[in-house]
Amino acid sequence: MSSQQYMRNGISGTTSRPTITADRPAPEEVTESPFTDGRFWGDEFFGFQPLRVATAEQAAKNAAVNFCCSTIAEVVGSLPLEIYEGDTLAEGFDLGDVLAYAPNPLQVGAEFWSAMAFSNALRGWAFAEPVMMTSGLALWPLSPVRTVPEWGERSLRVRYSPENGASRVLGPADLFWFTNSSDGMVEPMAPWKMAKGTIDFAMAIENHGRTSFQNGNRPGGVLQSDHALGDEVIQRLKASMRAWRNGGNAVLEQGLKYNAVQSSNRESTLLELIEQLVIQLSRYWRIPLSLISPSLSGKAQSEQQSADFVKYVIRPLTRRIEQAITARLFTPDMRRRGLRAKFNLDALLRGDSSTQARNAVLYRTASTHSVNEIRTRVFGLPEINEDWAKDARTPLNSNRAADTTTGGDTAPQDNVGTEND
Repeated sequence: MSSQQYMRNGISGTTSRPTITADRPAPEEVTESPFTDGRFWGDEFFGFQPLRVATAEQAAKNAAVNFCCSTIAEVVGSLPLEIYEGDTLAEGFDLGDVLAYAPNPLQVGAEFWSAMAFSNALRGWAFAEPVMMTSGLALWPLSPVRTVPEWGERSLRVRYSPENGASRVLGPADLFWFTNSSDGMVEPMAPWKMAKGTIDFAMAIENHGRTSFQNGNRPGGVLQSDHALGDEVIQRLKASMRAWRNGGNAVLEQGLKYNAVQSSNRESTLLELIEQLVIQLSRYWRIPLSLISPSLSGKAQSEQQSADFVKYVIRPLTRRIEQAITARLFTPDMRRRGLRAKFNLDALLRGDSSTQARNAVLYRTASTHSVNEIRTRVFGLPEINEDWAKDARTPLNSNRAADTTTGGDTAPQDNVGTEND
């Protein structure tokens, strides 16, 4: 099957080849924190090095940032991707199988969409290159480290540097991509850059805690004495303080007294600061508190917050991916046929077992769902190959002792005594 049957503009001989250039991608722009440039007052005097997040890869090393992005990515990767033709599932659609199960020879669908969603959640964009192979169309994700998108007012081109060879310039017709939200421009906002001030603060707090524990959690201080100290006493004192810093005991001579001038971790509310920073970072990605820490929300709120996570985080993202697939991978003829991509979110919205059972009864008694629809959408079970299982018109409570073998019709015992009438 040719690429023209798969894609709107095609990527074989019907389109121009990507431009070859010797230019290497420019390093990612480093934006300063809106709260601090990475330095604090006095750093230049004491010789401290600034703590700044300069790249998305550095931001992803923060535990809270990694948790938020990986949570979104794994949820998207676990969703079934289905292709519909009108209101029914499309059968025998090769491109649908490629997108759902094997976008390329090295990745299954869950791995590919999880990787793309992680890049989008962290950087605000994700790019892949469609390539025609002997087995058909393959989608190869572009490494975000070697990808530099250049957004214009009404244009886009991507500079990509492979592991070997010169960099290439790819245009919209050569790419498949989807982006994060923007502030009215074509260029999307980068979540890690928006959260840079909080990430810088989190790095400073982490460095403070690490340094404190390296010192045995012993605060700095001042030694005071009313007596003059000789050179020998000072040398013994230095050795004694070094041993104390490493967890040993210090021997103070000449009436020396130690006065701490640095508060302990508990006094500086280090744990509270870390928790607040985690909550602050989760707000940039709209992650519910119930996913961050069970202690931050009760059981009643946890189920509602999980539903909110699907509605306000996963659904908007999957909607953008669905439209990107339909607009950038389907031909106009495919779209005229009513073909469209859709992620199945039903499994994320089923609720607990009691909620599922209650909903199933309500669906059947109200005649809004058939038995097969309840089995597939509510419980994730396969369909029953019977006509009565496909009919939603007859509710279960309309007959006494309904017989499943007759598809909900009146049971045989109800007809006793009426056969001669």
